[in-house]
Amino acid sequence: MRILITGVSGFLGRQVALLLKAQHQVVGTYREHEVSLDGCLTRRLDVTDRMGVVSLCRACRPDAIVHTAVRGDIERCERFPEDAYGVNVQGTVHVAQAAAEVGARLIYLSTDQVYDGAKGHYDESDPPHPLMVYGRTKLAAEQQAAAICRETVIVRLALMYGWGNPSRPTFIDWMLARLRTGQEVPLFVDQYRTPLYVVQAAEVIKRLLETPGVCGVFNLGGGERLDRYTFGVKICEVFDLPQRHLKPIAMATARSTTPRPPDCSLNSAKISTLLGIKLLTAEEGLRTLQRQRSG
Repeated sequence: MRILITGVSGFLGRQVALLLKAQHQVVGTYREHEVSLDGCLTRRLDVTDRMGVVSLCRACRPDAIVHTAVRGDIERCERFPEDAYGVNVQGTVHVAQAAAEVGARLIYLSTDQVYDGAKGHYDESDPPHPLMVYGRTKLAAEQQAAAICRETVIVRLALMYGWGNPSRPTFIDWMLARLRTGQEVPLFVDQYRTPLYVVQAAEVIKRLLETPGVCGVFNLGGGERLDRYTFGVKICEVFDLPQRHLKPIAMATARSTTPRPPDCSLNSAKISTLLGIKLLTAEEGLRTLQRQRSG
């Protein structure tokens, strides 16, 4: 299968490309951070450039497109909403139009931030109600993608964790570095998520690509609901680090003025039943992550 992945310089896009390249022909795109991946063709692409997107799709004729490219910095989206709209919504429109033209399936990666966090344990029947610019652009992009490309799969992802790289560290990299140097790590005790190991997210995307006829909306989170502080405690336990540097804080004390949903935990029964998978708990995912680094 020929697969085009937008955003392979990003956290998830890179993992998807690394997983797919052994069995599929993969073309990956990046915008600002040039990347080279063995076994994959990589091309510079700005998804806000409609003709650039169309030209690339006409040239490589993908069977499927995995659209991970995103303006994902929540604070930046609040400060520059027009830019967020351009990348997250208009960019997705261009990708969906190109997918429809060449007859490709589209897997669009969305977010748990489309929910307002008032109830938690959201399933796909719960109406989305985003509180922030980022969530609103992702929801608008979902709606546009589904309307334009008939064969669209929308995956609403939970908070993901995993290893980054020296130029683009992740939350796990940042937290471990601070703990190992005795620096304080403030974590919310009243914000709940379903943390998702990024490698398992990539594996689910692969399974969706290899399962014909699937379309619609799916929630995808990890196997348990945790507040951010408890997730930090589990990280300390798995990596044998002291918990005394963790600082429990309330969301109300955050300096940011960006509204954040208090409980975006996801019910992922629909996708786990469809694909016959067991979603990892935080401890299971973290121990897998630890073995990956030590191995």
